[in-house]
Formats: sequence, structure tokens, C-alpha cells
Amino acid sequence: MNKSQKNPGDFTGRRVLLLDGNSLQSLPMLKALHGLGCVTDTVGLKKSDLGAVSRYGNRHIIVPFKPFEEAEYLARLTEILKEGNYGAVIPLADDSARLLSAHKEALSRYAHIAAADPDIFARADDKLATLRLCRENGIPCPKTYTVSDRLDETLEAVESYPAAFKPRVASGGKGFHKVSSRGELEKIYDAAVRKYGPMLVEEYIPQTGTQYKCDVYIGRDGEVKSAFVYEKPRWYPVAGGSSCCNITVDRPDLIAHSVHLLEKLGWRGYADLDLIEDPRDGSVRIMEVNPRICGSIKIAFLAGIDFARQILEDAFGMPVTVYTGYRKNVIMRRFLVDCAWFVKSPRRFKTKPNWFNPFFHGQIFTASDPVPALVYLTKKFLRPFRNLRRGRR
Repeated sequence: MNKSQKNPGDFTGRRVLLLDGNSLQSLPMLKALHGLGCVTDTVGLKKSDLGAVSRYGNRHIIVPFKPFEEAEYLARLTEILKEGNYGAVIPLADDSARLLSAHKEALSRYAHIAAADPDIFARADDKLATLRLCRENGIPCPKTYTVSDRLDETLEAVESYPAAFKPRVASGGKGFHKVSSRGELEKIYDAAVRKYGPMLVEEYIPQTGTQYKCDVYIGRDGEVKSAFVYEKPRWYPVAGGSSCCNITVDRPDLIAHSVHLLEKLGWRGYADLDLIEDPRDGSVRIMEVNPRICGSIKIAFLAGIDFARQILEDAFGMPVTVYTGYRKNVIMRRFLVDCAWFVKSPRRFKTKPNWFNPFFHGQIFTASDPVPALVYLTKKFLRPFRNLRRGRR
């Protein structure tokens, strides 16, 4: 692995504001920024947020609004930036990334905003626009049936069932439906549009193929500074959910497709792409672009790619470190969730990497910063009791 030789403390004393301090990705980002010498504050909803209890953070700022409560959140964030003398603001979740991108020009008066420009962000965030760009440029992707926002035109365009029905702009599988017939699609279409906004109907790819992620960093000069691929061999719930085991793999073909799409988008900065293998023909298709730091970002640092450094180098006008390779076969697991997968999955003894492989890194636990993992476990343990209390009310 080649990279320019830099002093780990190049950013000593630089103030950084990290949004979404409740997220899993806040932990490796905080650790990386601390290692670079930054003073990092986090923003979140609760004192018990993971970022709030990490030893690598400085101050945790409670904001009693969520980013999709745009006016209130934006007003409070602007106050924080005016008072904080931050050099950079980094969003970690979809809603905060959307908000920062939409208001990038105004917020840039106070700090560097680590989000794409609004027009580019909107194209990447819209699954229909992304898939159309893929088709126009010969990049493997699912066949798209949506031709307009009119139900009758979409129904006529669907070539076969089952089909995938999902929001054009959403995250985490929200609003996803596998529809088995024209009648089923027609029945749920209007309610889905009211709840999620414009919807997309595309070819359904069986979920039995391998899933991948490709993370890429493109500098402000338009050059690729790093790219790596990891496989998601296990996810929970078993029928379709978040990954509970990841392993870095050597797939230059997937990097090439991902970079090609991002270049056509005119993308700058960090991006995360979801890809899936079609078990019917073995091809791997790009499903969507996630224009924010992904929940599994820790595996990038374990593989030797420091996205935190690259973001700050771009923010402060420095040459961005180039990583020409990464460590393969690095395994990262959310162990308790992986245990649930083991209980539920019929592939428990056939999975690769072997479920009993002891050579793995925990996604949440870090020996040097154990408190967030304890808080996370406590919340998981108490959740059924809180739900029971709500039910009694």
C-alpha cells in the first residue's frame, strides 16, 4: 500500500464539527480525527449518544431537532458554527448530508462543508437519475421500469414480476417492497407516494447473490485518491437488512464501474456505493450511491485508508493523500447481530468467512475506547423493557 508520508498530527488544534454523533460511524471517525490532532465536537440528540461517550471526542452538543426538521436544525447549526470557529463540518447520515448540501453556500461562510454541491448531490441521491446515468454509460445496473411519476405509464412499462418498488430518495431500505403482481403494485402505489415521495420500480434481483460496497474518494482536482471494495457475506434480518459481517476483497472491476459512475456525476469527495451480484448470470450491478459516510466506515481504516485525513486535506486546501492499495481479507463484524444471524440463517455452517473465525475486528468495540460499546449493549438490553413500558401506557 502506497501513500504519501504525513505526520499524524498535521491537523493539531484544528476544530472539526461531526454531525450525527449517535451513529456507529461516529466512533471510527472520532478516533481518526483524534489521531490527526483535531479537536472534534459532536452534535446529537442525547447525552448517551455513542459519540458523546467516546474518549476521542471533545464536546457533545445536544440539538433537540433532527436534520429533516430543516428550519429548526439549520438555525441551531448556524448558531453553533458562528460560535465554534470550526474548520470543517462532516455529516455522517443521509438527512444531515442532504441539509448541508442544500445550504452549502450559506454555511460555507463559517466552515468547510464536507458535502457535495447541491446539483451533484441531488443527482446522486436520486436512485432513478443514478440508474439512468448508469444505463447511458454502459455501467451494469438493474433494469428500470419507471418512465414517469404516472402510475398508468409505470404499470405499462413493467415487463415482469416480481419487481422492486422503492423510494427514489431514501436510505436504509425504507419503503422497499417486493411486488409480485400488477395488482399488488397498483394497490400500494398511491400510499407509498404519499409517505415517501416519488417512487421507483425496477427489476427485482434475487437476494441470494453476494452484496458489495465500494467506497471512493475523489479529490477537488477530479482525481481518484482512494477506492476499495468489501463484501457483505452476512446481513440481518436474514431476508434483507444491514450487514453484520464485512470482508475486504480484491475486485478492481467493481472499482472501475463505481469510479466511472462517480466521474459521470462530477462527484467530489467521499462516496459509498451499493452493489449486488445477480445470481442468475453472475454479473454485479450498481444499485445506488450513498452520498455520505457509511456505517461500516471502520473497515476502511482497518484496511489502511484514512478517509478522515483525505476529507481534512481537501477542506484545508492541502494535497490529498493517495492510497493505491488496501489490505485484503480484513474481517469486521457486529458480533451480537452476527449471533442473531447464526441463529436464524440456514447457511450458518456454510458461510464464508467461517462464522467461527476468531480473526476479526469488532465494528463497535475498540479496546482503547470501550465505553461506547458498553453503552450500545446497555441500550440494546433495555430496549425490550422500554417497549414494554410504552405498550402498558
